[in-house]
Amino acid sequence: MPVRLKHRALSWWRQLRDRVPGLRIVVLAARNYIFHQSANQAGSVAFSSVLAMFPLLLFVSAAAAFVGQPGAAAGLASRIMEFAPPVVADALKPAIDQVLGQRSQALLAIGVLATIWTASSGTQAIRTALNKAYGVEQGLTFWKARIKVTLFTVIGTVIAVLVFSSVVILPYASILLDKAFGGGAQTLWLRTGVRYGLAFVVLVVLYTTFYGWLPDIHQRLRTVLPGALVGALMWLGFAAVLSYTLRSAGHLALVYGGFAGLVATLVFLYLSAVSLIFGAEINAVLRDGAAEPQAASSSTDALR
Repeated sequence: MPVRLKHRALSWWRQLRDRVPGLRIVVLAARNYIFHQSANQAGSVAFSSVLAMFPLLLFVSAAAAFVGQPGAAAGLASRIMEFAPPVVADALKPAIDQVLGQRSQALLAIGVLATIWTASSGTQAIRTALNKAYGVEQGLTFWKARIKVTLFTVIGTVIAVLVFSSVVILPYASILLDKAFGGGAQTLWLRTGVRYGLAFVVLVVLYTTFYGWLPDIHQRLRTVLPGALVGALMWLGFAAVLSYTLRSAGHLALVYGGFAGLVATLVFLYLSAVSLIFGAEINAVLRDGAAEPQAASSSTDALR
């Protein structure tokens, strides 16, 4: 590229970056995401989520027996699956039904403490990724961190069962939608909008909780809410695009065969982790006053 053309492109980029509200923050967050190697962290979170998913379901089922209603765990799982791409939901639903159907024997075999420990491993992976995004070099010791994420998992599970499986919100949400909008195809877009709107609210609350409690750094609501909004919007975008892309599972099956559902699930969990970590990067940039990482490579000078 000629030098003059390069300078013009850089000048145009700087003007665009300075004129569009928030663009500089997003660019710096994206560069920090690359600089922190957060893609690897997202992969770790996705893998840990798969390992922790079913032990967490067992724990949710056990908690629902004490603080929820009969069938609360199955109802909560089915409602969460409504927001996942169809291919992912179809792949997970049989396994979820099987695990919940045999929950008593599994809990006796594994033990409640072992189940909680395994379920909290996904939370531990999220904590590690968020600490990396916030630049926390010296976090809690191993046992303090493990106690922290275990308590977070236990309290979060009980609250989720109370909120979503008792008399509060979700048991009647679908019924109200059916009464208000009916089942016609002409109202499908409206029902979808309401469903994604509800998912956005839940995700903002969930991401805010993650950002506020899990990292080993002092946080306030105003320092975590922007990233929660951005992360929730990214998740909705990823879910919509992935649902559209994977609508025809046959094409995916041509490449991965019987593992198509598993691959789709891993991709979905990976993109979910990306949205969560990128939201933390947004918060970190705002927290540092849009400061740039000290060890940034010269290859990213064009973004400054």
